[in-house]
Amino acid sequence: MRFLGVTVVAIAFHLATGPSNPAGAAEVHQARGVVELFTSQGCSSCPPADRLLGEISKSDDVLALGWHVDYWDYLGWKDTFGNPANTSRQRAYARSFGERQVYTPQAVINGRIHVVGSRRSAVLDSVEEFAGSSNGLTVPIKAVAADGMLKVNIPLTPQASGATLWMVYYNDRKDVDVKRGENRGKKLTYTNIVSDMEMIGMVKDQALQTEFHLADMQRRGYDSCALILQKTTDTGTPGPIVGAAFIRDIDKSN
Repeated sequence: MRFLGVTVVAIAFHLATGPSNPAGAAEVHQARGVVELFTSQGCSSCPPADRLLGEISKSDDVLALGWHVDYWDYLGWKDTFGNPANTSRQRAYARSFGERQVYTPQAVINGRIHVVGSRRSAVLDSVEEFAGSSNGLTVPIKAVAADGMLKVNIPLTPQASGATLWMVYYNDRKDVDVKRGENRGKKLTYTNIVSDMEMIGMVKDQALQTEFHLADMQRRGYDSCALILQKTTDTGTPGPIVGAAFIRDIDKSN
């Protein structure tokens, strides 16, 4: 496990249960837990956590996301997926958790706790602990993907009120030959690699309804996406995630 002596953050997503999709529509997966892994190609402690995330990503009811940070790039290998925005999100979570350091590999579960991302039992047990509890995914995200469109409805509930809906864009899998740094000479596989995240809207005094052209996501180079409904703390940092859903293989939805 590698630490960086700066403010840390953790992030997580919750997936909510929605209606089944009509015939001919792409499947929108509803989840009972979210695992977000902060990782780096330049961190020798990360490959076991990356493999665990790959296993979790095969589940249809747990959302697994890989956020590649850039603060280990100085070790000799620049992470090809590293993004300063991912680092900023991790540091914001650190403030939410009252932490003073960021580290990799870090897994954030449902936006509520963080554990070392390579500790299988800690990650999986945390998902199970939150599932079905008041700390779980309590807001249903009703989403249907059909005819090239993703239509979304977030009901107005006490748990949803004040939460922000985010769209997270990611790619399913990439293999990387690491030529320098701590993992030099290794061919590593990464899954559910987050490329971008944008705010869609906030649930205020009425249900939130929106829709997206799936082809637009493809044109931007993404093959998968997730909807995350997340609270914000009193200090403006990321808080608990109260709902989420995701789609694999966007090209099959058109």
